[in-house]
Amino acid sequence: MSARRGTILTAVALLLCACSKTPPPELSRVGAITSKHVAPPPKLTIAPLTDELRDKGFSECNPYDPIDLGPYSFYERVSLGRMLIPQKGGHTADMGYDVVIHFNGADAVRKLLVQTAGGVSLVLVDKGSGKSYSHAFGTPQMFPLLRRSIEAALRRHSKDERAHIRHLAISAWSAGGIAVDKLLKQKQDGIDAVIILDGLHGAWKYGKKHEQSIDSVDPRFVSHEIDWAKRARAGQTLFVLTHSEVDPVVFPSTTTTAASLLNELSLKEEPVASPGGEAYAQLSGVDDHGLHVWGFRGNDEKAHCAQLFNMPRIVTEILEPAWHTPALDRSVAPTKLEPWQK
Repeated sequence: MSARRGTILTAVALLLCACSKTPPPELSRVGAITSKHVAPPPKLTIAPLTDELRDKGFSECNPYDPIDLGPYSFYERVSLGRMLIPQKGGHTADMGYDVVIHFNGADAVRKLLVQTAGGVSLVLVDKGSGKSYSHAFGTPQMFPLLRRSIEAALRRHSKDERAHIRHLAISAWSAGGIAVDKLLKQKQDGIDAVIILDGLHGAWKYGKKHEQSIDSVDPRFVSHEIDWAKRARAGQTLFVLTHSEVDPVVFPSTTTTAASLLNELSLKEEPVASPGGEAYAQLSGVDDHGLHVWGFRGNDEKAHCAQLFNMPRIVTEILEPAWHTPALDRSVAPTKLEPWQK
């Protein structure tokens, strides 16, 4: 082909590209990279808990488990638990991974996030009680040890010595909030986001009547969470705090503690319209830059467990967009678990 003829054909191809919704084959790969109008991938959701699934034993405390580990590889061992890493994708060109460490209710979180996550890696830690989490991070050296073991797992998985943590979130449900509190008190480095699901409890003020009101709560007990909330509100980090209507009676509820925390920031939750008929729907919230505080209906055990179902929303709508997490590949064959491995 002559140079002149090649120039003419290229010009025609570009003209066709400009006038047609479908670019020529030789230009489609470039267009996919540079176009600002590429439709986002469909949002992945969790199937509702039908009566049939409930009859099989699934519930808010035991989410349905349709794909085992899905697009993630089999568990990697880390110092305080186990880790899930995408089979393919989920990292930058220089092998940076975005990681969520979750404390308590970890297997439920696994079931939910393998169905919905866009690219994060997951570290799952279950110790069972607040005292156990406090002991696990009894010294400031334990968290750096966990981080090193996570990066070692990333290198084993990828077979690339460059593999490293790019962004890191610490997440907790219920008693796991003690682990988050310990790490914030220790002022551990390298934490980019904090998530506490129905697990932040304050303490009563000395001499005050033990009732669920802001005036009865001593905010100093959660001072480190308040400091993190201030940073999140300033857009320096991310903080998601949820609470149900469960009243533990003997200590401040998560609702009262959340109200006390917001009071220190001169904020108050606003009502949120929720669909009728949803037992554990969102009732209130504050969304201010990187700070998100959400209140939910329900005062029973299932309402407490239902907080775990917020993880897909938090990861896919807050963490991954803020971090621009590289996508994992969901076209791979799902990793299956044997019954004894679940």
